[in-house]
Amino acid sequence: MSATATGRHLAVLSLLGVCPFAGFADAQSLSAVARFEVVSVKPCLAHSEPLPGDRRGDSRQSSPDRLHLTCQTLMNMIQWAYVNYADDRFNPMASVPISGGPAWIETEEFQIDAKADTPQSTGVLNGPMLRALLEERFGLVVHREVKETPIYALTVAKGAALRISPSTHNCLTIDSGRPVPMEPGKPFPVLCGISRTTENGYDAVAVSMARFAELLSDYADRKVVDRTGLSGEFDIHLNLSASDLGHPPANASDDDAKLARDPAEMFAKVRGELRRLGLRLDAAKGPAAALVIEKAEKPSVN
Repeated sequence: MSATATGRHLAVLSLLGVCPFAGFADAQSLSAVARFEVVSVKPCLAHSEPLPGDRRGDSRQSSPDRLHLTCQTLMNMIQWAYVNYADDRFNPMASVPISGGPAWIETEEFQIDAKADTPQSTGVLNGPMLRALLEERFGLVVHREVKETPIYALTVAKGAALRISPSTHNCLTIDSGRPVPMEPGKPFPVLCGISRTTENGYDAVAVSMARFAELLSDYADRKVVDRTGLSGEFDIHLNLSASDLGHPPANASDDDAKLARDPAEMFAKVRGELRRLGLRLDAAKGPAAALVIEKAEKPSVN
C-alpha cells in the first residue's frame, strides 16, 4: 500500500466537516492501555509448516486472554492493529494508505503468541494491546498525515428524485464509551447513527449524510466523503442482504466466504442501491488520513 505524495493541512478537513482521524488508531494513547503479560515472537521460515490447525497468514484469538497470530508480516499486523481494529472493533473493509518502513516488513513473517493477565475483549486484544506490542517488540514508530488520496464523493444525482426521508425514529443517542442502558423485560433500544442488517435489508438509522458516508466506507475500497449538501438526519434503507454486504452465512464454506467478501461485487451492489435512492458515488480526490512508518526493527526472538 502506498500513500500519495501531496500533503494537506488539517484545517482543510475541518472546513469540510470531516474528522481526519476518526476511527484511526492513535499511537499517543498507548501509554494508558493494558499490556500483554507474556509475549512470544518467533520468525516463520519460508520452509516451515504452521502448527496443526493453523494456516499461514491466519489470525485469531484462541481465548479472551490470549492473542495468536500465525505467520504474519509486520505490514499485515500494522494493517490489522492500526486500521482494521483502529477504533477497537473489527472493520474488514477499512482502508488507510500506509507507506514507509524497510522492505522486510512486507516479506518476513512472524508468529505471535501473547497472554494478558486478565480477560479482554477481541477489540482490545487486536487493537490497542497489539499496537503496544508492535511498538515494544518491533520498535515500531508511526505518525499520521493528511494526504490527497483517492476517495468516493457521495452526491445527489442530478435530475434524479431523492428517495430518502427525514428520520422518524425515536432512537437513543449514547456515549460510545458507556454501555447501552437496558430496562428489564424491554427489547434492545434502537440506537441513533448506526446501521443494521436484517432479513428485510440494510438500514441506517437517524444518520446525518456525513455519518452515512462513514458507514458506506465500510463497504468501499476507499474513504467515502459526504458532498451532498444535505443537512439533518435521515432513515436510509438499502435492499441489500447480509451476504450482499460481505457477511456470508455461518455455515458457508471458505470459498463461499471469499466470494461473499469480493469488494468489487459488493461495492457494485451498494452503488446500485444508492442510484435507486437518487444518490451516487463518484471517484474523486480529497484529503484523508494516511499512516507513515518512521521506524521498524526486527524483533529479538523468544
